[in-house]
Amino acid sequence: MEFAWSAVAVTGVIVGGLMMMFGFRKKEQAPAAFGQVDRVKKQDWMRTGNIDFHAAALESTSPQPLTLRVEEKRITENAVGQDIVELRWRLATLEEAKEVVICWNARQT
Repeated sequence: MEFAWSAVAVTGVIVGGLMMMFGFRKKEQAPAAFGQVDRVKKQDWMRTGNIDFHAAALESTSPQPLTLRVEEKRITENAVGQDIVELRWRLATLEEAKEVVICWNARQT
């Protein structure tokens, strides 16, 4: 019985040591062929003219805050010479929100 407990303890120490050894080792770096390829920036982030009023819960009957978002695009060129267009949505600035209000008021008159 005593031998069984000592065998379990030794096995636990060995398994724990192996887990620590493999868990804390440094991860190997991916080969350069699979890494991020540098791109040449052709155009920095610019507004596309698309806007969006985002509401968190459309199905709710209670008033929801609206978030004004602006779409932007950036154009880069990869190593082969192809243009890559990236799109993103970001929160609008106060000046952009004022532009939306001015356009809305001009349309209403």
